[in-house]
Amino acid sequence: MTTSIEQIRQEIDKYLDQVDEGFLKVVHAMLTTYTNEQEEDPIIGYDVDGTPMYASQAKEEFQRRIAAVERGEYITIEELRKESETWLKNTK
Repeated sequence: MTTSIEQIRQEIDKYLDQVDEGFLKVVHAMLTTYTNEQEEDPIIGYDVDGTPMYASQAKEEFQRRIAAVERGEYITIEELRKESETWLKNTK
């Protein structure tokens, strides 16, 4: 059974009503840190295994790829077509 976000929020509210001040301070610090990190470096997507991709990671990756293209490290569409033909031959 899948729990909805609303149900989770309601359960958390119930739990928070039962905990002491020390635990509330810990939860508050965690939420503050999490929120600040999201604002500074938001998650913009996820890998297939569920790992978050942050904006800063994506920016670094894009800059790396642009630099590679500027160095001439790429193949043309025609080269890719020729290469892909060998893939089909090798699978038979």
